[in-house]
Amino acid sequence: MAAIAIVLAGCAGEAEPDTPVGEIGGKLTYWIGVDSSNPDAEAVAQRLLADPFIELYPNVDLQLVVQPETGAAQKLQTALAAGQGPDFIETPGSATAIPYAEAGYLANLDAVAEEEGWKDEMLPWALDMGVINGELVAMPTNYETLVLYYNKTLFDENGWQPPTDRASLESLAAQMEAKDILPFTAGNADYAGATEWLVSAYLNQVAGPGKIHDALAGEVSFEDPAFVDAMQMMVDDFNAGWFGGGVKQYFSTTDPQKYAKLVTGEAGMFVSGSWEIQALNQYFGDSDADWDWVALPPLADGIPSDVYPLSVGGTISINAATKNLPAAEAYLKWKFSDTDTQWAAIKEIGALPKPVPFDTSAVPDGIDPRFVAQYSAISDASLAEHVGYVTWTSFGGAAEAFISENQDRMLTGDMSADEFCAGLANAYQKDADAGVVPPLFDTAAR
Repeated sequence: MAAIAIVLAGCAGEAEPDTPVGEIGGKLTYWIGVDSSNPDAEAVAQRLLADPFIELYPNVDLQLVVQPETGAAQKLQTALAAGQGPDFIETPGSATAIPYAEAGYLANLDAVAEEEGWKDEMLPWALDMGVINGELVAMPTNYETLVLYYNKTLFDENGWQPPTDRASLESLAAQMEAKDILPFTAGNADYAGATEWLVSAYLNQVAGPGKIHDALAGEVSFEDPAFVDAMQMMVDDFNAGWFGGGVKQYFSTTDPQKYAKLVTGEAGMFVSGSWEIQALNQYFGDSDADWDWVALPPLADGIPSDVYPLSVGGTISINAATKNLPAAEAYLKWKFSDTDTQWAAIKEIGALPKPVPFDTSAVPDGIDPRFVAQYSAISDASLAEHVGYVTWTSFGGAAEAFISENQDRMLTGDMSADEFCAGLANAYQKDADAGVVPPLFDTAAR
C-alpha cells in the first residue's frame, strides 16, 4: 500500500578503521522491501531513508539493499540466530518485538532516549510500548488507530449517516442490503492478518476499552462473557454476509477488489486503520465518488463513543550485537528528529507520523485534510486517555500469536467464540507468567 516498506535492516555494520576517533563513520546496511510494481520505489527509498542521513554523516557508508518481498522475517530470524544479524531490527508492532527482546537481540536504548528527550517528546503511552523487561529496546516509528471509512458520495445520495450504535448499524445494513449493497467491503486474500483488525475493532466496540484494560491487567479473564459476546457478534455479522458477502467471499477477495467495491458503491463501509488513507485516495482518485471516516461506533450498551484504539504501527531497534553502535544510534537520532523528511514520506508514500502530539500548524501544503483531522483526533484522544487497545500493540507475544493463528478458524466455524476466548486467556497467562505483557496505558473510555 505504501511505495516502500522497510522489512528489516541489514547485516551488522563495522566501524571503518580509518574513521577518526570520536567521529561517526563505518558501514550500515539496510535490507529493504519495495513495491515491485513501482519502478521508482528504490529511488524513493534512497531519498527518504538514506540521503538526508548521509548528508549529515558523510563518513557513514549507509547502503540500502533490496530484499525479496516474501520471507523477510524468516531471513532476519535466521541471520540473528547465526550471529550475523542486522544493525537494525524492525517489527510491525510492539507485540512482535517481544520475542526478539526475549532472545537478547535488542540493544538497550534508555541512554539514547534520555539524551534525546524522547520521553518528553513522545505521546505518553507510545514510548512505553517499547519497554520490555524494564528496558527501552524498541522505538515506535509511527502510530495509528482503527476507524470506520465509508463512501461519502453513496451516503449523501441515499441520505444515510454513519452508524452511531448497534441499532443504527443494523438499520443501515438492512437499507444497504435492500439495494444489493454490501454493508462492509472486506477481504484477506492478499493479507491474512487483516482479520486481526476486525478482532481488535469488535473487542473495543463490544467488550469495551475498560474491559480490555482490566483483562490485560490480569483483573478479569479473557473468558469473560463480554469478550465471548464480542467475538460471537463478529462471527454473526460475517455469517449475515455483512463483510464482503460472507466468509467464503472474504477469504477470496483481494485488496484491489476490496477497494473497488467501496469506490463503486457495491459496498458502503470499511473497517480498517490509518494506514488506508493513501490507498483510498489512490483508488478513489479517478472516480466520481469520495470517501470519509468516523470513529468506530460502540456496538453494546455502556460502551463510550469517539474512542480511538491506539496502535504502534512499527518499531525499530538496534541489534545488541552491532559492531557500529555509534553510527546506529546516530541513525535513530536522525530518524526521530528530521521533521522535513518525515513529512515528505507522509506526503509521497503514505507513511504515518511518529507518535508525538500532532501539531496542525506544522502540516505542510498538500497533505489530505482528512489525514490531518484523523491524526488530530488520535492525538487529542491520546492526551485525554479516551482510547482503546489493539492486539498487535498491547497484547503479549503468545496472545497475539494465538489470535493470528486462530481468528480465521473462528470465522469458518472450526472454533467457537468460547473456545477462542479460552485459548486467548491461556495464551495471555503465558505472557503474564513470563512477564512479557507490554506496559499497559490507562484509558478513561469506560
